[in-house]
Amino acid sequence: MADASHDERLTIPTSWWPAIAVIVAFAIFEIASGFTLVVYVPVIVFVIGFFVVPPFMSGRLRVRVHDGVLSAGDDDLPVTAITAITPLDREATRLRLGPQADPAAKLVVRGWIGSSVMVRLNNPDPVPYWIVSTRHPEELAAAIKSERAAVRAAKS
Repeated sequence: MADASHDERLTIPTSWWPAIAVIVAFAIFEIASGFTLVVYVPVIVFVIGFFVVPPFMSGRLRVRVHDGVLSAGDDDLPVTAITAITPLDREATRLRLGPQADPAAKLVVRGWIGSSVMVRLNNPDPVPYWIVSTRHPEELAAAIKSERAAVRAAKS
């Protein structure tokens, strides 16, 4: 497998982890205070599982462009199926996810990432376009375009 021309993990901001740690600490001390170790350990496991695991797991989403494919999370899209690529800033992303949204669109988004890329497909039935969150929309768009050109050049 060739190196990815774009590879990005959509993790939560690092600045959120201290706040999560404070919430976990207060929750553990508040809920388990005055109890024995028999109660304290399950409370620790529950609170960590409730407050730490979901942000960690949601940050595992990966956006990659490699081997003629745009991979976003568990979904793959051949770059040859893409007709138009539009980098979206925070406001344009908000509009495309809200008032201007198409219910049939494929969304691979994370709320803490404001920018995205919209890729229109050559066969708009049943999915007219994908919106993929990215911190670097211009770079992702350029990677898709260069990968698409490379695939087309290899076919001819």
